[in-house]
Amino acid sequence: MSPHLRALLPLLLALACGGAMAADAGADANPELERAAKLRDEAKALRQQADDALAAELPKCYERFLVNRCIAQAKDARLATVGKARALEAEANRTELAQKQRAATESGRTRTDAPTEPAAPAPEGVFTIQPDPMAESTRRQREADAIRAKEAEQTERKQKDAEKAKARAQAEAEAAGRAEAAARDRARYEERIREREAEKARNAAKDTAKPAN
Repeated sequence: MSPHLRALLPLLLALACGGAMAADAGADANPELERAAKLRDEAKALRQQADDALAAELPKCYERFLVNRCIAQAKDARLATVGKARALEAEANRTELAQKQRAATESGRTRTDAPTEPAAPAPEGVFTIQPDPMAESTRRQREADAIRAKEAEQTERKQKDAEKAKARAQAEAEAAGRAEAAARDRARYEERIREREAEKARNAAKDTAKPAN
């Protein structure tokens, strides 16, 4: 071998190995699995977006008049976004499961713990959604808020009823006082009239008793 070829040999070997590795990588690449990974990334981003939006909205709710309604709407908006994320995750799960079953079938595995036939893919939109802890917490929080609102309404109603009863009792007491004062005034007036009538009668009697000149 000439010295020139001996110097080029390492470079040729490196190029050959690189080409083989690229071919293996291209053979191993699976568009469906890549799509599933992308769906999971999108779902993760949606969940983060939902949490960030809720965290930003809650402080604003406490500055508004209808606080509980604002909080409920913010949590409902988060649940809607999380629902979209769960749908993407379910689609990713179905895609990965189908790929694993296809790979198992193609490899001819017959172990008892591996399916020998690929399972039929689930119909679109039919999948099981695991309970969301945040959704359950939101439901409990909304129930607690509703109970507190009802208790506050009952307390306010009782306070108003007590204030009305107090005002009514005070009005009745004032009316009774006015009636009593009027009765006293009437009695004094009648007493003065009787005294004047009696005085007139006495004066008339005196005039009658005087001897005639």
